[in-house]
Amino acid sequence: MQTAQPSTPSSTKRDVLIDAATRLFVENGFRTTGIAEILTRAGVAKGTLYQHFASKEALIEAVLRRMGDLFRVRFIEAVEAVAATPRERLLGVFRVQHALVWANQGFCGCPFSRVVGEYADPDHPVHRVAALNKRMLTAYLADLAGQAGAADPEGLARQITLLLEGAAVMHAVAGQGDVTGSAESAGRVLVEAALGAAAGPA
Repeated sequence: MQTAQPSTPSSTKRDVLIDAATRLFVENGFRTTGIAEILTRAGVAKGTLYQHFASKEALIEAVLRRMGDLFRVRFIEAVEAVAATPRERLLGVFRVQHALVWANQGFCGCPFSRVVGEYADPDHPVHRVAALNKRMLTAYLADLAGQAGAADPEGLARQITLLLEGAAVMHAVAGQGDVTGSAESAGRVLVEAALGAAAGPA
């Protein structure tokens, strides 16, 4: 089993644990990954883990927060760069999803969707962290929709989110076909219905 690489001077044991756990959770799942595997991959003792995290679930929460923060920063930066107007950025999210997620040959489904399948209780802290990440992404899309002039920006954002989620599932399950193109075409119908097909760039 692969062990952790030596940490850089700026790394902390907490960072090393989160990095190691992230790779294992993505590769093997959240519940099925054991503490012993994480410790081996990170190259730390059990006592070190519990100095930083009260439980395995607390480590999972930290992993999800880190993943969500990093993804949102990259996603928003890419969306802002893909088009000049909020209207076109709403459509560009599908190309950004493709570039950031599906270009990675190891993609095996959204980790936030996967973890709620393993922690189905909506009141469980792990479930709540995953759900919060989804809501934060939808809130960004609602902000774009509002800038573009949508009468119901939250409604349009939810619709686009559903397309993104559906595209991710289809890509992970089938792995074939122009999922991005299909999602973007459906998104254009929604955006034109919400903003007006004949309206100028917003």
